[in-house]
Amino acid sequence: MNRILQDTLAMIKAERGGSGSERFALVDKLLLEYGENNLAERLYNDIPPEWTWGIVADLFAILIWSTSDNGHALTNVTDQWLEQGDDLRKIQIALHLDTYPFLQRDKMNSVLSSLATRYPIVADRCNELILSRSESE
Repeated sequence: MNRILQDTLAMIKAERGGSGSERFALVDKLLLEYGENNLAERLYNDIPPEWTWGIVADLFAILIWSTSDNGHALTNVTDQWLEQGDDLRKIQIALHLDTYPFLQRDKMNSVLSSLATRYPIVADRCNELILSRSESE
């Protein structure tokens, strides 16, 4: 695995639940090295499964606010992961970003309701997002 990616994931894990800022500097270095083109898929493929989906979701959440398009391309990919619904790890990552999946609430509700039925392990998170969004709009 790429050294800067390894260091970034390790720092995210170490600072998890805290307010440390070193992870943001490492994410900036990671972006310089990787570039933004097809970033979500390339990172996902480069990150071994030993790294929990939660750590990867934390990385992606930081990337959303660090990329030049404010995460638009990254969230488009994670929305596709939810629509495809065939990789539980990808689903868990996409459900735990700092944004709602999908621009349209109806689309989100439909996809997440389907995922909640297919994967009971993510049902609570799907329902939480659906309820939260309906209350906020």
